Amino acid sequence: MRWKLLLAPWIVLGFAACSRDEATSRRRTDAPPEESLAAVTADQLRAKVRALHAKAVLVNAWATWCGSCEDELPMLQRLAEKFGPEGVKVLLVSVDEPDELAQVRTFLADKGIRLTSYLAARPLDAFKAGITPRWPGMLPATFLFDSVAKLRYFWGGEAFESEMVPIVEGLLAGRAIDGESRFDVAPEGANKSTSK
Repeated sequence: MRWKLLLAPWIVLGFAACSRDEATSRRRTDAPPEESLAAVTADQLRAKVRALHAKAVLVNAWATWCGSCEDELPMLQRLAEKFGPEGVKVLLVSVDEPDELAQVRTFLADKGIRLTSYLAARPLDAFKAGITPRWPGMLPATFLFDSVAKLRYFWGGEAFESEMVPIVEGLLAGRAIDGESRFDVAPEGANKSTSK
């Protein structure tokens, strides 16, 4: 009986070690694909959106130094998990400097973000104009593309799940709302949406 008492802590430690190894293995499996953080031009990004054959693709432009981006990334991860079975993909595009890729990878891993991520090709002005000339460059910025990579909606600045979900659901239901959120016309910092 006494040997069982001495053996019990070792058994518990053995189970803890196994679950820690499983968690580490799971993190590696859930990591973004190898092409992650490859530099893309706006045209290349649109080609990648088309190649996904998704019903809708949310593309988020962000940077490690952007506080609002850091707040928004976990929400985008949740949306990818929620809408993935319905044919919605979420891609990230970092505007960090090309020599900061290690920092970007660490940032995403530390936050548990497993979304496919790219780096915006330089020059950034050409990348921004290629996505939409209406994007002056504020971060974060999120773009909703349809299955043929047509830009359907644009959120300039931090967006919230309660704003994005109805627009995404509308596109999935065949009721696309073409437009953008416009922070420059919102009174006292409140977000307003405009449709075309």
